[in-house]
Amino acid sequence: MKLNEEQMELIRAVAEEQLTAQSAFDAVHRGGDWRTRITPARAEALPDGERVDLSGDWSVLRWPFSEREEVLASPSFQDLYWERIPQPGKVFALNPNIDPRTIPNWDRTEMLHVSPEDGAMLRRTVTVPSCWKGKEIFLNLDAVYPASHVWVNGTLIADHKSGLTQMCRNITDLVDPGKEAVIAVRLFRTHERIMLDMPRHSSDFAGLSQPAFLFAKEPCHIEDYYLPALLSDDLSAGELSGSVRIRNGSPSTRNGILTIRLTDPKGCFAGQKSFPVDLPEGDTVTVPVSLSVDEPALWNDEHPNLYFVRMTLSVPGIPEDAYSFRTGFRRLSFRDGKPYLNGNPVKFRGVNHLTHHPRSGLFTPREWLRRNLETMKLANVNCIRTHFMGPRDLTDLCDEMGFYLIQELPIDWGTNYIHKPDWVGPAMMRIEAGISRDRNHPSVMIWAVGNENMPESDEAAPDGWMHLHLYELLAKRLDPNGLTMFPPPGPGGPIEGILELRVGEIADMHYSFRTVKRFLEEGAAVNPYSWTPSFERTTREEALERGWTGSWFSSEYCLFSCYPDILFTPNRCSVIDDEKQTYPPDTPQIKVFYDRLKREWGYLRSEETCLGGAYFPWISGGSSISLGHPFSWTVLSEDNDWGVMTPELLPKPNYWVLRNLFSPVWFPDEIPWYDGETSLTLELWNQFNDIDLSECTIRITEVGETSRWRDLAIELAPGARKVFSVPFFYDGTRKALEQGITCTYRFWLIDPDGMVRTAKDVCIVPAGKPRREEECRFRISPEPAYLKNSIN
Repeated sequence: MKLNEEQMELIRAVAEEQLTAQSAFDAVHRGGDWRTRITPARAEALPDGERVDLSGDWSVLRWPFSEREEVLASPSFQDLYWERIPQPGKVFALNPNIDPRTIPNWDRTEMLHVSPEDGAMLRRTVTVPSCWKGKEIFLNLDAVYPASHVWVNGTLIADHKSGLTQMCRNITDLVDPGKEAVIAVRLFRTHERIMLDMPRHSSDFAGLSQPAFLFAKEPCHIEDYYLPALLSDDLSAGELSGSVRIRNGSPSTRNGILTIRLTDPKGCFAGQKSFPVDLPEGDTVTVPVSLSVDEPALWNDEHPNLYFVRMTLSVPGIPEDAYSFRTGFRRLSFRDGKPYLNGNPVKFRGVNHLTHHPRSGLFTPREWLRRNLETMKLANVNCIRTHFMGPRDLTDLCDEMGFYLIQELPIDWGTNYIHKPDWVGPAMMRIEAGISRDRNHPSVMIWAVGNENMPESDEAAPDGWMHLHLYELLAKRLDPNGLTMFPPPGPGGPIEGILELRVGEIADMHYSFRTVKRFLEEGAAVNPYSWTPSFERTTREEALERGWTGSWFSSEYCLFSCYPDILFTPNRCSVIDDEKQTYPPDTPQIKVFYDRLKREWGYLRSEETCLGGAYFPWISGGSSISLGHPFSWTVLSEDNDWGVMTPELLPKPNYWVLRNLFSPVWFPDEIPWYDGETSLTLELWNQFNDIDLSECTIRITEVGETSRWRDLAIELAPGARKVFSVPFFYDGTRKALEQGITCTYRFWLIDPDGMVRTAKDVCIVPAGKPRREEECRFRISPEPAYLKNSIN
């Protein structure tokens, strides 16, 4: 869908309005026919130093109220007899013992069963530190789901109708250091734009879903910064390069020094540079900065080398203003559509992560998230696609632990609204808030702009596609070095599948591989223009000219119901499958899962222009009365237990299948042996990003035993494929093969850290000979008599 000049002028103007807005206003275009509410949403940089954490028990009064909202928010109002509920956490959630279908007007997509006024008033009284006198004081709520009015000491400071992005306000004039302040949050269970925030996966959650805190800055302070860590083409030179926005809130013009200091992953000094700054009274200035690093340690999933950045603003007569963050040097590039990270081929072995805790709902504590990621690492997962926009802690952990993060920006299922101008402002607010919060993180590889948005009709399509192009333009203005992707709907009705390469730099698809296979064969994709549907053809050349990288990804695939106790439902558990198979009723469902995941992930890992995929999902959200064990009755958000983990982080049987198939190296199911061969032929493909197989151990053991083994000396560079000869360690194996007896080798892949990435029994099959029923296990020594008897 190529925009005309009038559409291009409109989206450029609207993006500029969003980026330069100082306060909310109505943007009007097309002579008044196109209007939306612009709300600035730039993230405020968080300084080093003391914070006042608002976690803990809050006073809660549920709607309906006997008093007006402003009365309940007043510091003089007494909340002594209100409920006490820990926050962050859930104030509301779906009752798992009530069938949702019995709830009048039940609708988990638009929340039509909830009154627009339903919710609660939450209050917390805190003392503002006396040492903050003379500073600027801010209130930050990382997320209140799904919507809120925020009050400080009886003054309304925000009407925030975005459940997944932060709200930060300067409250200096409303509080007194050394005295108490009353923070009140009027929580709403729904709002008119709630579809943007994917309530269908929230299980009716409402509450503070992420941390809240107060912090303070000096009168002259850093407002925001954009400092991506860039790498030269030959990877030999790094540069921290971007800009820093500085605010002078003091009553006079000031001169200062901005200093950036870099420490390497080992804690050693890596560079420092200072920049003089002129700060007009009451103004904000943008300072271009850069700091070079020779031969930087590189960041990837296997070696997440992080540098420590400390920024200080020194202004005479004002205490130093200091900020710290971690960064990493990495370079994602494409050659002929093939993806490379730091010069080597890369494959994203991803999962969808729907942030949802079994007891606290959308609030996912940092240590619980860490346990998730540790378990993912053990399953060979190296990529996460968030399917709610992930919390701040998740991004930090991905940096630290080495995960490629595809951060979804909240614009969900926009079929009925993507063309409507009044929804554009709320969508842009979410895009700006999400990107400005996370754009300095090395783990964030791609911005997934919304989810499954396609216009409802051909009549709505021109504006719908124009708005999607606007969102891409805004994302690129906010993060010029980031990549974009637009996850499309899956198959439905006459639409057999979509390869979305009309917007975004990485093409994307959900579930059906038919369109991408046809595109790779024919060089053109035929995609629906709307759900009506009419179709349009996009050639490879057209997509590349528009800005496509030539690479593609599957952000959802292999939909499969994984109830751990349901062992034998082979023909009902696999959903949206291009190649639906029929199995005997006594087939274990794990066999069906293995077959499908091997087929679909096998295609993704073997197609060289494919960046990878994200299995859907890691954990399914749901509402349960959890007793701290993994088997509580749960009403699931989409009625099926899709994930490979229970909410209490117990791996299901399907987890072990995913771990096996996500190994960076696959061993074959079988190896043919031909008469006269004195060794076996084994082809391997190394899909580590920067680990040579010479650093790993390829070990062969006897089947069922680990007390005797032999190791293969194999050198294979990252991304390389090669055929190797595997010797017979014992001549009896060859003699058994000569008699037509199938033998078995057990191969182990052990990485440089000693972690077993996978183990596989590989059958050695005599080619051209009738198979004998008995099997001979591979032996590494000629000791047992029964083996001798079996081959003589």
